[in-house]
Amino acid sequence: AEDCDQHPPIISYATFKALTYKKGTLIDCECRKGFRRIRNGSIYLLCIGNSSWANKCQCVSTSPRNTTERVIPPPEGHKEKSSPEMQSQVQPVDKANLPGDCWEPAPWKHEAANRTYHFKVGQSVHYQCLQGYKAIQRSPAVSVCKVTCGKTQWTRPQLTCVDESQLHLLAGQEDTPASTDALPESEASCPTTTTELSKERETATTMETPIFPSEYHVAVAGCIFLLISTLLLTGITWQWRW
Repeated sequence: AEDCDQHPPIISYATFKALTYKKGTLIDCECRKGFRRIRNGSIYLLCIGNSSWANKCQCVSTSPRNTTERVIPPPEGHKEKSSPEMQSQVQPVDKANLPGDCWEPAPWKHEAANRTYHFKVGQSVHYQCLQGYKAIQRSPAVSVCKVTCGKTQWTRPQLTCVDESQLHLLAGQEDTPASTDALPESEASCPTTTTELSKERETATTMETPIFPSEYHVAVAGCIFLLISTLLLTGITWQWRW
């Protein structure tokens, strides 16, 4: 699948979360402050489908006093489990029926606070208001990475999060419909490209070039005839005088 060039839209007072990840998705192996990736270690996790991630992120301390710390790989057949905090962010879905996609990988030791994802086309993310804020729309807020007009774009979720203390000022607005796709879906609505604009301008210039009517050519021919006649008469007059 094609890579998504941009990140999902940012909504004020809201965060987004992917329930599953498309095959080919990358997650950077980043370590928290004071730690770094092990030498020759993997720089990313790769979703290879069927809930499996290739590679392994490993971090060690950058302090000279902890250089003896060793990273011991888990025994074969051992599968790490997501922390309760991580599991609480993902809605329950039948994990046995997930061909081609991956679940959120388990956190690794000394992992950075935030993860950096590299999404694939077809990926969807779900938005939720931060604690203390509430959405005035009742419909789910979802953004999907799609190819539109030859470019990858995320659809814009119509989500508005407001402070819970201000909800009484917005009474009656909670039924506002939320659209998950405010971007054009067909090539017919795509903007004209630079090449097409150049062609249109050339065509317009050609059409605007003045085409002289036949009367103009007749008038020019008449002027030339009169000029030649005048010269001939002048020559004959001079010969007659001499």
